[in-house]
Order: sequence, then structure tokens, then C-alpha cells
Amino acid sequence: MFSFYSKESSTDSNHYVFDISSGIPAHEEVVEAQFHFFTHLHTSRSHQGSHVIQINLYDEFLNTSSKLLEARMVSAHASGWEVFRVTSSAKRWILNPDFNKGLTVQVLDGSGRVWRDRRVHRLQSSRPPILIVFSQDSKTSTTHRKPSKPLNFQHIEFQSRATNQNSLKKNTSTEGSQRSPRSAITTNGDCMRHELRVDFEKLGWSTWIISPKWYDAYFCAGACAFPLGQNQRPTNHATVQSIVHELSLTAGVSAPCCVPTELHSISLLYFDEHMNVVLKQYDDMVAAACGCQ
Repeated sequence: MFSFYSKESSTDSNHYVFDISSGIPAHEEVVEAQFHFFTHLHTSRSHQGSHVIQINLYDEFLNTSSKLLEARMVSAHASGWEVFRVTSSAKRWILNPDFNKGLTVQVLDGSGRVWRDRRVHRLQSSRPPILIVFSQDSKTSTTHRKPSKPLNFQHIEFQSRATNQNSLKKNTSTEGSQRSPRSAITTNGDCMRHELRVDFEKLGWSTWIISPKWYDAYFCAGACAFPLGQNQRPTNHATVQSIVHELSLTAGVSAPCCVPTELHSISLLYFDEHMNVVLKQYDDMVAAACGCQ
């Protein structure tokens, strides 16, 4: 994994050039390239009617020619990193460095007018755009730091597998509701795995976590009722505890608990305290299986 900052940027321009041809060894083959752009576009007086912002990303082929890579709609009140895939552009820059004229970001308000709030530019001095390139060794074809599957973390959403999809949409779309998200989860059944999506932006971590924006953590809930079946993956200790609890042989002994029995890791791409880009694997972040213990 390689990271690049723009060699041509200023507080008055949204044009960025990344010199990747000299930074990636010749034997490395680009697998994926991502352009990370930080947004904090809270509406000003001149854009009070704008609730949705359009971000256009252009590849500058030549000084007089550009190609629209993506047009993305985001909330005017959003704050965090937007990630654009620019793999084709990165590969072309390596093959033909002279044609690397960089990327241009254009921000439009809801009326299609260019967003001229200078805060858009000032942010780039503290959180400059960054190009992340994932590669593999072309000699051996062995994957070298290939990108992980995107994750999720800030508005924490809960959804049981048994929850009706229509009911879920109704609950999550009502922003003014005072109902707790947990009240929508039915955990009265047997011990099982339920869906838990963790959104980094809603946690307030999107300013330092680059990717992924969210991930599925899952959680375990449900009853460990006597007698325990093999589908509940009970340990020998849990089986004995369940019997003692059921027969009330010892006061204060509760039923076994529904807990994760298998945990998986995830990979995070983030800025450390020195603003270095770090790719790190974190263990025990995803509940892969549940059981009674």
C-alpha cells in the first residue's frame, strides 16, 4: 500500500497532482487506487437552500481536456472522507507520466451553482486529499496489501435477521422519533447472531478513519434455555450450569449467556497522531458465530 499527497495544491484550488510514477516500484502492479477527499460543507448564508451537494471529480488528461470520473451527491451537512476509485487513472499515470495532469474536484450546490465557500479550500490545508494505491508484486503475482472489504461505523443501526424489512425502513427513516434503536430488536428467541452496522461517521471518527466508512460487527442475543441444543454451541461448563440453574440446585446461579464464540478481524486505513497513513488489522471486531457459555 502506497500513499501520496498532491505536489501541486493550494488553498485557492481544488486541483491535485500526485506523482505516483516515481513512488511505486516497477515490479509493482496497481490493483486499486482511491482518492480520499475530506468534506465539511455546512451551508453558509449564500447556500441556505442547499441540502444536497454534488461533488464532481475530473481526470485532467491534458491542460485543455478533462474527463468526468464520478458525480456524487452528498448531504450539505455531512462531514468526513469521501472515497473515489481512480484505478484506471492511476494505471495510466504510471504508463504515461507526461499525461498525468492530476484530478480536479468541483463542488456544486443544489441549484447547480459552483460552491464558492472558501471553507472548502481552507480545509485542504489541515486535511489534504490523499491518493491511496494498493498493489501486488507482478513478478510473483502474490497479492501485496490488497484492499480489504469496505467496513462500516457512525449512525449505529441495529437490525435482527427476523426483523421485517418494511418495519426496519420505517424505523430508520424517522429521524425525529425518540424510540430507542434497541426497541426494534426482537431477542426473545434462542441465542443467535443479529445484525449490527457500525458507522464511523456517526461515531465521530470519520475525521481520522479513512476507510472503510462502516462495517458489520453483528452481536449475540437470545435465550440459552434448558435443555441446550448443539445448535447453540454450548460448552460443557454451560451445559452443567444450565442443569444446575433449571433444577435450582444452587441459589444465585443464572442461565448461561449468549455470547460470541467466534470473532473475526477487520482492516482499518487511518491517520495516526502524526498524520501518517496507517493500514492495520484489528482482531476480534466481528461476531462471526454465537453460542451459550
